[in-house]
Amino acid sequence: MKKFMLFSMLLSFTFLMSSFTPYPSNSIPDQVMRVDAFCDGWEDGYKEGYCYGKGFGCLEPLAPLCPLPRLGEDGYKDGYNRGFLKGQADQ
Repeated sequence: MKKFMLFSMLLSFTFLMSSFTPYPSNSIPDQVMRVDAFCDGWEDGYKEGYCYGKGFGCLEPLAPLCPLPRLGEDGYKDGYNRGFLKGQADQ
């Protein structure tokens, strides 16, 4: 009887654990991808904005930390435009 009880508990535990599907580790959520694109655009835009109008030989500075995107800003272009304006202001 004890063996049957142990076997049934083990079997039910196995079924319970197999019913859960873990979060796939190789897929990246869309929100993270959009923020990465925004920050890439921010960095490129900041450097371009900082050197805008300086001509040849401008040394690009390190871009400051990427800000959080505002509502509706999520792509590379949005980050680029915002970084370009910040780079011009810091010039």
